[in-house]
Parts: sequence; C-alpha cells; structure tokens
Amino acid sequence: MALFDDNQLEAAMAELARTEEVTERIRRRGEETTYRTTDKNKLLSVTVGGRGELRELTFRGDGYRDLAPAELADLLVKTIERARKEVRRKVMAGVQELMLELPSPVGNLAEVDSAEGLVDELARMFTRNMPDDGGELAPPEGNGVWR
Repeated sequence: MALFDDNQLEAAMAELARTEEVTERIRRRGEETTYRTTDKNKLLSVTVGGRGELRELTFRGDGYRDLAPAELADLLVKTIERARKEVRRKVMAGVQELMLELPSPVGNLAEVDSAEGLVDELARMFTRNMPDDGGELAPPEGNGVWR
C-alpha cells in the first residue's frame, strides 16, 4: 500500500513549488528592507538593512563634537540598536504577511512575532508527526493532510 497516490504527490509537489516561491520572496524582502532612525536630539541618523547590518551613519551638524567620547559611544549604540530592533519588527511583519500566502497552512507560522518564534514553530512543524514512542510515522489522513 502506497502512502500517496499520484494526485496527492502532484498536489504536494505543487505546494512545495509554491512554498519555495514564497520563501524566496521572504528572503528577498528581508534583504531589501531598510530602516532609518534619528536620535532624539537629531545629532545623527542611522540606516540598517534587513539583517540589522549598519548601512549608513550620518552626523547632522557639529553638535556631536560637544559630546564626551562615552556619551557619543552611548548615543551610537542606542540609536543603532533602536534601528535594528525596528527593522526586525518590520521584517517579521513582512514575513507574517507572506506566510499567509503559503499553501495548506500548517502550524502557526503566520502568527510568529520574532525570529526565535519562527524557528520554534518550524521545529514543531517538522516534528509534530514524529511519534514519541519510536514507532512508525503516522500516515496522512484520507484527504492527504498530515495530523
């Protein structure tokens, strides 16, 4: 007895192709995303990319020259970190939006709100049909949907 008939295999392959296309769009969107922020005193602006990498640092005027080195360092660190936090939020919002386009939604991928949550949910997706007792994998239900 086969686990899948030809129609189920064809449907699974179509879903896999669609999932790969959406995954590529998620990757591209992450790479293309940027976020720019300015400190509260408008001394500097910071732009970061979708992975949190520093893309641009712009000083406005000469006010930063009056800061002690420790103050300037603190201002840089806090402004960069705020930009990184916001770009992560922006990227995750985009990921959630694209997750809704995945075929046969499984799990709660569209509801994750952090990179850690995404990894946890993916791990649950790939292990949810694994039997705890070491037995064989449970076959899909009659409609081809895995339990």
